[in-house]
Amino acid sequence: MSNEPISSVVKPRPPRALVPALVGLVLVLVAAISFMIGRATAPTSSVATVPSNESNQAASAPKAQAPQKEFAKPIQDAATRKKALEIPRRKEGDPLALGPVDAPVVMTMWEDFTCPMCTRFELSSFPEIKKLAEAGKIRIEWRDNTIFAQSHRSDLAAIGARAAGRQGKFWDYVRVAYETAGEGNHPSYDDNLVLRIAKQAGVADIEKFQKDFKDPKLAEEVKADTFETQQLGISGTPAFLINDSFISGAYPTDYFLNTINDRLANSAK
Repeated sequence: MSNEPISSVVKPRPPRALVPALVGLVLVLVAAISFMIGRATAPTSSVATVPSNESNQAASAPKAQAPQKEFAKPIQDAATRKKALEIPRRKEGDPLALGPVDAPVVMTMWEDFTCPMCTRFELSSFPEIKKLAEAGKIRIEWRDNTIFAQSHRSDLAAIGARAAGRQGKFWDYVRVAYETAGEGNHPSYDDNLVLRIAKQAGVADIEKFQKDFKDPKLAEEVKADTFETQQLGISGTPAFLINDSFISGAYPTDYFLNTINDRLANSAK
């Protein structure tokens, strides 16, 4: 127990006359405190609460950066890069090419007519890329890589495309062939299917087409393309070379367009 005298612990009561005054003072203080708490917690507008210097800082804060565009980077090895730049043929009047022969960017494409990923590329991305060639901005050159020749006779489809090309219908034939294949399928070709595709592609002289289809020169051209592709070390389809940037596979359309635009910008330097 505390040794302090009781008088120091129990404070004397205030006189009765002071009680009402004290109660009134307490109420005033409570009201004032309540008002201040209300001001502190009540929602306010950003204009009223943000000091002018903070407002200026917020206005001048850097905006969020847009996501970086993805594209295929140029080949780094100097010898490989030099070899890649020598691949385009730039042959005047080539029925297997689109766009000006002297375009600053050449997109070389290796495909197989029974490749599902080639079908995906042709149906989703190629129409947009083709517009650039038709506008004279780039050149597109086709190469055969008939990796499914034995299992699905993709070589017959390739020969048929070249036969259609002798009548200016190569790219129409390519489009119809992939539309016929359907995404996700491995179509198998025979003479009848090739003939049907040629007719749907608008080949005018079917008798000439059938004769050209049997021309051994076209079969040799398809074999030569495939052999050359294998020598380059390209074993899968689709594959693409955009100047000195290599792409393997059916990437989203923007990936191709970004790569083309990057190479166009580089060629202008």
